[in-house]
Amino acid sequence: MTTTTITNPILTGMYPDPSWMWDADHGRIAMVNSSFELVPGLPIHTSDDLGRWIHVSDAIDEAMARRLLIPFVEDSGGVYAPTLRRIGGRYVIVCTIARINEEAARRGGVTEEELAAAAKAEGNFAIVADTLEGPWSGPYWIEGAEGIDPDIFEDCDGAVYWTQTRPALDPQWEGQTEIWTQRIDPETWTLINDGQAAGDGRTVIWRGYGVDAVWAEGPHLYRIGDYVYLFTAEGGTSFEHSEMAMRVFAPQGLKAAIETFRADIAEAGVAIPAPREGEHCLLGTHDRLFHANKKNPILTHRHLGLNEPVQCVGHGDILHHPTLGWWMVSLGVRETKGANPGELLSYLGREPFIAPMTWEHNPSSWKLDGGGAPTSDPGDPGWPVVAPGLGRMPERLTILDAGTDIAADDPAVRGMTAVADDRAVRVLIGLNDAGTRAAAARPVLDADREADLTIRDETGIRYARIAEDDTLLSVPDGGTLVIRQNSTHLVTLCHGLGDGRRPAGVTCIFTEDGVDDTRSYGPLPEGCTRVAVLMRRNELTVLAYDGTRDVAGLVEETIRGGEPDGCRVMDRRDARFLSTEWSGGFVGCLAGVPTGTLAVDGETMH
Repeated sequence: MTTTTITNPILTGMYPDPSWMWDADHGRIAMVNSSFELVPGLPIHTSDDLGRWIHVSDAIDEAMARRLLIPFVEDSGGVYAPTLRRIGGRYVIVCTIARINEEAARRGGVTEEELAAAAKAEGNFAIVADTLEGPWSGPYWIEGAEGIDPDIFEDCDGAVYWTQTRPALDPQWEGQTEIWTQRIDPETWTLINDGQAAGDGRTVIWRGYGVDAVWAEGPHLYRIGDYVYLFTAEGGTSFEHSEMAMRVFAPQGLKAAIETFRADIAEAGVAIPAPREGEHCLLGTHDRLFHANKKNPILTHRHLGLNEPVQCVGHGDILHHPTLGWWMVSLGVRETKGANPGELLSYLGREPFIAPMTWEHNPSSWKLDGGGAPTSDPGDPGWPVVAPGLGRMPERLTILDAGTDIAADDPAVRGMTAVADDRAVRVLIGLNDAGTRAAAARPVLDADREADLTIRDETGIRYARIAEDDTLLSVPDGGTLVIRQNSTHLVTLCHGLGDGRRPAGVTCIFTEDGVDDTRSYGPLPEGCTRVAVLMRRNELTVLAYDGTRDVAGLVEETIRGGEPDGCRVMDRRDARFLSTEWSGGFVGCLAGVPTGTLAVDGETMH
């Protein structure tokens, strides 16, 4: 019997904006995540069972980062929301570079030609490779692109579409956006602008499902059967986040469907105003190309309330595995409760969560005069249902070989719901027995976790993602540890070596909103040789301890309020200034040490 047990999130720490695909040539799933200011960037992981993820490459190395102007982006700038696909036999990632500081770039030697190329594309680019492991070529700036969150889609007729979101040109409410699409030549990476031909030229296709819903974004187009589906996120990447599904009947291709729609509304005498000259719009008051799923949203946690520890779920991407069936990956945020009612705080950034997905039709059409069951149509897959039977991101998942007999009280399946469809395996999903998140998410194996990350081009410190809320981070002997949320919210601890007989003291700088609070603790207490910081439940605890003692046991006693032999609490500090909610931006906390010192000796406590 083969059993795969998975705990969400599948990668821990700051791995936001997941996009994935089935890599048929190698029989594996490939996933990329955005990386903002981090170099190397756009980490790529693969898996053949959804449970074990291997870091195989980073699409952005130091040289690519320079060409993308990442050394000159501001906090929470850099690489936004990639899409990974196979286009024309090559692997393609399309993405956006945001918040470029042009003056800093000029001071750094960036030419006006380089800045102009990025500006004409509004930071949107494509990179390509023959293998996921690279090398990746580019960037190819997409001149005329507008907005963020690009998607690349190859249809059944060979047409390739560039789709993304931009602020609505005539918004009905603050924060409204619109999804536009345009054909693109993947050889030259130029948008096709023949506005006289059906399907060519910039075309607005969606402005959001819900009234007053902000930021319809993260669009992805998929061909499934005779339909082209449009998936979008709505509500911003915050507590109103959600995932929506729309579709258009397009058996001959999206271009033909657009041509038919235009002909139909012209025959009916309907004119849909264009957003601007040279553009098109297929979204009128009464007529629209794409029609929404009446059961939207297909995924959200916003209805679960603020007691739910995983919030902000959305920005999904789907794939079909030949054995494991249909799945969705989306981002989510693990929150920690604050001391105040309704206060939720996040330190890790956005992480990838997965759930099985099925396709369903309503069993009948409810009408006063009946109507009977719908006619079966092999070209109509119906509408997606994410996490069927659970209706939210599962905390744990189990995948079994089809036909496997297993006792209902077996820990691997106890209290779980079976996903009923035609996939070749049994998939069970559920919550943890206690009704809360597991004590430890399944991380990438230590040997595969990315290390030696830098911020922009600041190569003096190498960072790693902080992967759990309850984390012990040791300060290198005689060295420095940095806990960083952004450039104005961080902690810097310096541990001196002293005179060789007794370790010197510790200096700790808490930087909040760019203001430093420096504290010195003097020589370490007798018997203590090491220094660490415990991040736990919105608190930072600076500890001195005997390096020969069992650290886990000492810390657990300290958490319970004691101060056991071999461990001394030197300081406690409110950690909320390191949360995203207090500091702003989109990133999670990192732990770093200066180049040339020992790696951060981190230990996760549960």
